[in-house]
Amino acid sequence: MFARLRLLIAWLLIASLGCDDGGPQSVVNVAIVDGSGGNPVAGTDADILRIDFVQEGLDPAEFEFPIVDGSFDVSIEFLSLTATTRLRVEVSGPTTNLLSAPPAFATAEGFVRLVAAEPSSCELVTFETIGVPRSSLGIVRAGTFVFLAGGTQSQTDQLGFFDILQWLAVGEDGFEPPELPVLGPTRAALVEENVFFVLPESSAPFLFNLDPDTEEDERVVDVVLHPGAGPSSALVSVPDRGAMVIGGGLGDTAQSGVSLVRANGTVQFLSLSEPRSGAVATVFGRDVLVVGGDPVGNAELLVDGRSTGEPVTGLSDGARSNGIIVGDGESRALLLGGSDALGTVRQDTVFFTGCPTACAQQAGPAWTDARLEVSQPVGSQLLIGGANSTLVDEVQFEGGDVEVAALLRLQIPRAAAAGILLESGAFIVAGGTDGSTIRNDLEFCVPQALSPL
Repeated sequence: MFARLRLLIAWLLIASLGCDDGGPQSVVNVAIVDGSGGNPVAGTDADILRIDFVQEGLDPAEFEFPIVDGSFDVSIEFLSLTATTRLRVEVSGPTTNLLSAPPAFATAEGFVRLVAAEPSSCELVTFETIGVPRSSLGIVRAGTFVFLAGGTQSQTDQLGFFDILQWLAVGEDGFEPPELPVLGPTRAALVEENVFFVLPESSAPFLFNLDPDTEEDERVVDVVLHPGAGPSSALVSVPDRGAMVIGGGLGDTAQSGVSLVRANGTVQFLSLSEPRSGAVATVFGRDVLVVGGDPVGNAELLVDGRSTGEPVTGLSDGARSNGIIVGDGESRALLLGGSDALGTVRQDTVFFTGCPTACAQQAGPAWTDARLEVSQPVGSQLLIGGANSTLVDEVQFEGGDVEVAALLRLQIPRAAAAGILLESGAFIVAGGTDGSTIRNDLEFCVPQALSPL
């Protein structure tokens, strides 16, 4: 006898799980809301609701339902509450067009909340926050939860959690929050499922384990890295390997150490081909391209299975402090932004192709809207906000070409914010500073169209 999910939708979506044998039912409520938590179609001319969804192992399904006076009724059946599910919603009318999608989920207990936004726009969320104001914060997504670290002076809130399926700031799921010093500006990286590496500027690095079976006194594990590891190191998450901390500085002296942090707290020590402080890095499979952080501004590869980096010939980019590198995860990357030795923001870029086996580089397109303190979410090609900026750009790789295109604008200027990309192409922006105030609010943003399921 198979489980059956039945979805009944007004502007509030209600899902009931039952079995053909008449057994007990569990109810999941799913709300489609605007940024204030209200009905997004109230008072609009919306007349059609389109729902696309797919479960792992099944073909995508598409449904279309009429909207009458701001309400609609829907009945959909699908087979499993344990298979990974992706959902996409579009509400449209003669002058209305709203899009939304939650993160991929396997089960939904309680309710699911979908924030709707117009294409190429961001919806400022006012019904929930990330708790305390944070900027220069570490952020890692683990399924439908987001882990937040540092970026705040609040002693009792150095770590935070946000449920992006329900749009709720949540506590640490029943366990006591660890006593931590103020972390200051912080970066974080996924090591493996539910295990996060945290690299603070004002405190020692550590692993945090969110697994509910972990004992309370074992959730935080201190990690000893190579000398000089810290704020001037590059940090990336390497699939199936761990979090990699690259280079750094002791005083004014750049360092060549590399630390590969694994989920059990052990560290494998590697080495760059030369010292680098302030380098940037991007991942191609299990290999890592490292650029800059030295006077010449050259590059090298940290190849899986080799203990020392291998120089990439031909690049001499010069000084590029606080630059960004955006990769496609396969063979291409664009180095952009940062400032030169005189403090001038650089608009020129470097385009890498053929990585990691035969990295070649050439001049890339000018980034005419170059700015500092941009957020670049893991797994995305997005460049979000920046100093006094609402602009969101996207690095677009097309065949052998690349361009930096303006995508949309935030509701509020955000520098040093944090971003999370969803499978649909929608994304969430949290915190940051608007130039005068550190923020604790969020924006839900959608591009012109969501990705097909």
